[in-house]
Amino acid sequence: QARVERMEQFQKEKEELDKGCRECKRKLAECQKKMKELELADPESGKGELEKLQAEAQQLKNEEKSWENKLEELKKKEKNMPWNVDTLSKDGFSKSVFNVKPEEKEETEEQKEKKHKTFVERYEKQIKHFGMLRRWDDSQKYLSDNPHLVCEETANYLVIWCIDLEVEEKHALMEQVAHQTIVMQFILELAKSLKVDPRACFRQFFTKIK
Repeated sequence: QARVERMEQFQKEKEELDKGCRECKRKLAECQKKMKELELADPESGKGELEKLQAEAQQLKNEEKSWENKLEELKKKEKNMPWNVDTLSKDGFSKSVFNVKPEEKEETEEQKEKKHKTFVERYEKQIKHFGMLRRWDDSQKYLSDNPHLVCEETANYLVIWCIDLEVEEKHALMEQVAHQTIVMQFILELAKSLKVDPRACFRQFFTKIK
């Protein structure tokens, strides 16, 4: 719940910055338009008004730069935020399928974030390879060769990849990766129901599904 609230606050802040930046750009464009009209009409008689508009335009440019810097800082912060299924999965995905529950053992948020980041940095290429597999036998063999991939970090990464692909309108590819995401999620759920390590039961999952 705390993570969800932080994400909502972050999104609200982002929307406010976007709105402020857009409004500033609109005012600047309006000011520049007035300046141009004044210059074309009668530069001499409107000199005082023109100077006033120029000062206002300069102030708006400074304000615009300030908004853009704040947005840039927020985007950097967003990139460094951990990927988390609970906070980042969208309505387009069924939570009954994608909801990856937290592990039983107690871990601090910092430990979880560090663990996920380290895992992704180390195994991103392998996770993506698994996400592109289509046949049951290929998936089983790849997980047999790389059992370390059978974990919640992989499921979390695949969900975010699906979201990114949908945003990019790569619908067919998204559906392919979503299929593999569901496969991983079912393996994790099977492990929880049997109360065993997921690496010890993924072969059982493929036997049942085939």
